Amino acid sequence: MKNRFLASFAILALIFAGVLCVSARAQTTDEGKGPSEQPSAPMEIGQQQGPQNPQAGPPPQPGVPPPGSPQAGPGQAGPMGDAEPGGPSGEGPAANEQGVARISMIHGAVSTQRGDSGDWSAAILNQPVVGGDKVSTGEGGRAELQLDFANILRLGTNSKANIANLTKDKIQIQVGQGIANFSAFKESETEPEIDTPNVAVHPAHNDGVFRIEVRPDGDTLVIVRKGEAQISTPKGIAEVHQGEMATVRGTVDDAQYKISAAPNADGWDRWNSDRDHMIRNAQAWKHTNHYYTGSEDLDANGTWQSSPDYGEVWVPNEPEGWVPYRDGNWVWEPSYGWTWVGYEPWGWAPYHYGRWMVYGGGWAWWPGPVWGGGFYRPFWAPAYVSFYGWGGFGFGFGWGGWGGFGWLPIGPGDWFHPWWGGYGGRFGLVGRGGYGRYGGFAPLRASGFSTVGHINDARVGGAMSAVNAGRFGAGRVTASAATHEQLSGARMMAGNLPVVPSRASLSASGRAAAPSTVRAGSQSFYGTQNTARTESFARQTTQLRQSMQQNHVSSVQAGRGMSGSGFGEERGAGTTTRAGAGAGSGSGARENSEATRSAGSETARSSEAGTEAQRGSGTAEGGDRGGFRPFTPPSHSESAEAAGRSGGESGSYWGRTSASSAGSQGRGYSDGYGRGSSRPQLNMRQPVVQPRSSGGYRAPSYGGASRSAPSYGGGSHSAPSGGGGHASGGGGGHSGGGGHR
Repeated sequence: MKNRFLASFAILALIFAGVLCVSARAQTTDEGKGPSEQPSAPMEIGQQQGPQNPQAGPPPQPGVPPPGSPQAGPGQAGPMGDAEPGGPSGEGPAANEQGVARISMIHGAVSTQRGDSGDWSAAILNQPVVGGDKVSTGEGGRAELQLDFANILRLGTNSKANIANLTKDKIQIQVGQGIANFSAFKESETEPEIDTPNVAVHPAHNDGVFRIEVRPDGDTLVIVRKGEAQISTPKGIAEVHQGEMATVRGTVDDAQYKISAAPNADGWDRWNSDRDHMIRNAQAWKHTNHYYTGSEDLDANGTWQSSPDYGEVWVPNEPEGWVPYRDGNWVWEPSYGWTWVGYEPWGWAPYHYGRWMVYGGGWAWWPGPVWGGGFYRPFWAPAYVSFYGWGGFGFGFGWGGWGGFGWLPIGPGDWFHPWWGGYGGRFGLVGRGGYGRYGGFAPLRASGFSTVGHINDARVGGAMSAVNAGRFGAGRVTASAATHEQLSGARMMAGNLPVVPSRASLSASGRAAAPSTVRAGSQSFYGTQNTARTESFARQTTQLRQSMQQNHVSSVQAGRGMSGSGFGEERGAGTTTRAGAGAGSGSGARENSEATRSAGSETARSSEAGTEAQRGSGTAEGGDRGGFRPFTPPSHSESAEAAGRSGGESGSYWGRTSASSAGSQGRGYSDGYGRGSSRPQLNMRQPVVQPRSSGGYRAPSYGGASRSAPSYGGGSHSAPSGGGGHASGGGGGHSGGGGHR
């Protein structure tokens, strides 16, 4: 009897073990027989579509959950149900005034701090930066941030800047220490302001180059290389013209200033000139919308080819088998939710504008209308993909009932379902047809190529990237091609993802910051704009959980499944450094060869960078307009003269009054987190918008010897090294439809 019982128990154990193996295999993205291994069908533009994958089986239909999907009980949160037809539509619900800058160049140790997280982590190329974030460089470090399509901030060695405000209309930067350069191209449409502890700098909003230094002794130096600027304190304002330098001494309450001749251009100025020249004169501007940013990266990393159906398309210099939106990471942004960070050196413009399609044996990026019907304003998105999900296959294994998530680049003929803004509270699944019934953005081109419609084709289905549900958005995780089983059970999402971000979701690199870049303590700045008040990360996650509960959707915590094996390789997810911590700077598992581009020229100038701030005032004592003087309100005649130089009342940037003359006695203080007290408001009139010309850009004229732009050609790529080396690109982006990138 005992032996019979043991035999029966052994049989049951074997059966249960077999079930576990089947479930585990269904949830992994290990190499196996999948759509990417099937013969490719002729999907070229203008060719007839070949037969669909015969092994894929019939696609799931709306209203019919995949076999084995777990069901929720009454009143309980469960997996997503079917989306109701209708819902939000168009760009309006997704429109956002909050801008998104891009880290477009890194040299040496550079780190960032996200909003109110308190954590510093190593910065990487193509990392998004939003209002409330901070950027810091170490000894010999440099960083470039393209704030939008026409405004660029660069930081030199041992410098720190807070992005206090970044919207469609206003840019506010707080420089706490070190040296910064601000370039505004003539097409700029924003009101810029650079604040230091004792003065606010108001650059002429277009076609100017401004150098700002905050010295260890507390002095602020403002050098105007091109254009003109005003400097202000609560006591009054002063003007600084091209070729002049203002030295501001004292605290914001008793500050005095002196105007003198600007020193000769040094290595820092020439490097900034080279970068401006490269960006403004890129050949890619002839093929892309001029409100894009990052287009300059396309010149050295791909070729433009003419398609009879779409015009000019860009084909990246990537190896065979490469697909878009796989070599990168998902991070959480306050106003946009899940945002793609591409590891490719060109990975900004093609991932946030336009559409992708199968072309010439690989993939090509269609930039969309250049001007469209007279004038087209592009819409920046965190990524142009369709999200998919599949369940735990009936065995309860997975996270929140989910086995994994996938994403597929969308084509010109696909509907786009945003997951932020007015779309963020929508959760639901749809099948593989009738997508126009579920709202979203209409196809960018009617009757254009659809990746969603061809998902059963091997080449298109092979571009579906997959990751374990517990690993989505939790640091640097390698995505894999979706398997045949995953594609068969995948359902497209018509709105938000059921993933709650963790602190690891805030780090684009997943690596600790170099100790030399971590600067603790708060700092006060004088400014005249109202700094952004970003919503706390804790509140964002709480609201997201509540929205999921109201929609009866099971949630997944980002990073909950990081300890197991399965979808790809986890690499240092969530590694950050708290201010004051002694953590070292980690190196990435995969070094980016792009990080060494033009390293020779950068290294040659690094010795100059170490003494930039000290040399800035060394040759400027002669030829000044007098000694130090207090700030005073401008007279009526001076205000009228300034307005006349800027074109009078129409679009005048300088037609403003000082704080005291306007009757405001409030101080414009703000700490490093953008929390401000009352501030005097200057009358800054909006500029007259001048559209870009259709041709190339003319480089500005700078002081110093003539130099050619450095070469930023690339090699192969993988995950950027983030805290060291040298990586460069361009970018920052602009969204018309309500957003400004």
